[in-house]
Amino acid sequence: MHSNNRKNLFYFHITIISILLLSVPRSIAAEPYGMAGCGLGSMVPVWKNDIGQILAATTNGSFSSQTFGITSGTSNCTTDGLVKREIAQEVFIASNEEPLELETTQGSGERIRAVASLLGCPKHAVELGKLMKENHTYLFPKTKLENESRSKEILSRLKTQISSDESLRLVCEY
Repeated sequence: MHSNNRKNLFYFHITIISILLLSVPRSIAAEPYGMAGCGLGSMVPVWKNDIGQILAATTNGSFSSQTFGITSGTSNCTTDGLVKREIAQEVFIASNEEPLELETTQGSGERIRAVASLLGCPKHAVELGKLMKENHTYLFPKTKLENESRSKEILSRLKTQISSDESLRLVCEY
């Protein structure tokens, strides 16, 4: 009887998740995911808040979808098990914002070299540092955004500046 209940619970979970995934009218394949990580739970866009992240983590653990996703490169996971490039860029900027801002005033430093690497142009860190120094006040606006929104804004502004620079836009793979 116990295995029958477990089997029914499994089918119930699959049904609920399928309904949620099929009822979403927009594409969800490119959506970034939250703290629960990649996996089947990351593909349900209504699960972006704190409670939803708990549900996403439970789903990922219950169905081993995160392990499968990392191995196969599906469900918002990359084949090398690392987060997608843009998420890695945002996380780096968010966790290094103050020292990166300080290095930007100087135009050089290890964090600028790391950003150059994350943007796909590690051999051009000097040029990137110069660009960041010239555009420091634009890149680091004095706004009262939350840390996550601020790091996205900084990254977006940096990519805008790179795309308008004749040499960096050709070598960076951002």
